[in-house]
Amino acid sequence: MASILSDVQAPEPRQVDGKSRRPYVGIVVLHWGPVDVTARCLESLRGITFAGRKTVFLIDNAGTLDASLGDSIPSTETEVHRPGRNLGFAGGSAWGIALALERGVDFVLLVNNDATVDPSFLAALVDAAERCPEAGLLCPRIVNLADPLKPWYAGGTFSLWSGMPVQARTRREDATGQPREVDYATGCAVLIKPAVIRAVGSFDPKFFAYCEDLDLSLRARRAGFKVLFVPDSLVRHAVTDQTDRASLRIYYSTRNLLEVMRRHGAWYHWAGFGASFMVRWLGFFALLACVRRRPQLIGDLVRGSLDFVRGRLGERT
Repeated sequence: MASILSDVQAPEPRQVDGKSRRPYVGIVVLHWGPVDVTARCLESLRGITFAGRKTVFLIDNAGTLDASLGDSIPSTETEVHRPGRNLGFAGGSAWGIALALERGVDFVLLVNNDATVDPSFLAALVDAAERCPEAGLLCPRIVNLADPLKPWYAGGTFSLWSGMPVQARTRREDATGQPREVDYATGCAVLIKPAVIRAVGSFDPKFFAYCEDLDLSLRARRAGFKVLFVPDSLVRHAVTDQTDRASLRIYYSTRNLLEVMRRHGAWYHWAGFGASFMVRWLGFFALLACVRRRPQLIGDLVRGSLDFVRGRLGERT
């Protein structure tokens, strides 16, 4: 899709009592996994060159963080919040977003704890958001942390006819250029305008993990908001292929993709989606399980499908 910002003029600075004001961004980081991974993310956030006010809302989903970890970002307000249990990515992120909105932020920024950010990435996102009033969700260009030349997210396409979210990872020409409209945002790193949450709600905790970003993107677009990919904003994502995480990823994404289709697809979409799901999803992951000699992954496919039929959402039990 073509750039949508080339003919848009920069907005006037925000006015408060006749004086210009810099935007206030609430940064939500959900901690889980090793503490050193989250510490690396926070260290990169310390180097942000964004001139506006920032508050980091660190959601300790694992219950393993020391409150002093927030001191690693001395120039930024940091709050550590601990839920009583593991809320999953969807629930933990929704809680962090709600906390940020209670503080009256102008934007909410969600960043994975296994990501590191370029110093200018936030300024590029906010600038794109202010230049395009219709934009509701804005994502940076995301590359593999271990191999920065390998794209991880350069926009996403999705059609209810196929039901297959496709994350663009090969567009080398997207390294620079104007923001462009895409079909869905990734929760790995996304700038959210509060108007989106007020209009359509936040991430749905029932997803627990995976596809909650696709669901929010579809709701936002239906409400008239645009989803933008901003190539001048750069984030690096640590991509792993651990066996236990692969099992969870396949289970949740299988169940939740079906739930996304149930919520957003019309009856006639299911004719095309059914065939696509059988071949491109179940067939692909079954073949992958055989090639990698992980037969348990086939069980995760089956269990995810059955739990959808049974209406079992939330955390896998």
